[in-house]
Amino acid sequence: MLRVGFIDYLNCLPLRLGLEASGGLEGVELVGGTPAEVNAALLSGEVELGLVSSASWARNRDRLKRLEGYGIASDGLVMSVLLATREDRSLPEARRVALTNESATSHSLARLMLERVYGASPLYEVVSTRPAKVLVEHDAALFIGDTALRVRRMGGVAVYDLGEAWERFAGLPMVYAVWASRGDPTPYAFWRERVARAVSWAGEHLDEIVAEARRLGAPAAEEDLRTYFSSCIGYRLGAREEEGLERYLSEDELLTSRVYGKVSA
Repeated sequence: MLRVGFIDYLNCLPLRLGLEASGGLEGVELVGGTPAEVNAALLSGEVELGLVSSASWARNRDRLKRLEGYGIASDGLVMSVLLATREDRSLPEARRVALTNESATSHSLARLMLERVYGASPLYEVVSTRPAKVLVEHDAALFIGDTALRVRRMGGVAVYDLGEAWERFAGLPMVYAVWASRGDPTPYAFWRERVARAVSWAGEHLDEIVAEARRLGAPAAEEDLRTYFSSCIGYRLGAREEEGLERYLSEDELLTSRVYGKVSA
């Protein structure tokens, strides 16, 4: 049985439904978790394949090898990766920023946008508390996944979509996650074909995906879910996505090599 690390967020619901519908899970066990948990599971050997954060793959290229062609990306609005402030605060003036403990890629993307786009120079703290409490204690906060979709509907909150911010900054798509294996990816070439079938299925079954998201209690209105699944989240990584990934990785390397805001656990 092949164990595959899989992100347990709505952004991967179309992919999971597509795998189920197209027979892609034969001989496969999906091991779900947050992006950070999937990263750790692949690095520890708990799973053989994983949909890992772009930053985690890049920082462990000696151990993790990509299965190219697929991942998670957006070309502009993403909806589920955002910075939020109370309406009486602004990002350029942020001095204390909370970072979710769920993702490596979003950490560096948030810091990059805050410091390069909005001109902030904050201190960062990695947290795991509820959104309302975080926004009382910090000037701004990073939210991802289903929590980000929920924060978009909160009153008294201003949200800044990081997919949009990245596209304005770089003029390219943002790649949040890639498929990777421990060591040689050749034995897992079949998985790319299964993902391709799942992605094709998802592109033709929007109604079923939205209905399942609503059944699961998705924190978004039906119209927003349709926009999210049809226009915001993409799984195919073509030439522009690869260019965007390389740009992000070069910016991330610059970010980590210079003296930027301090991050505390």
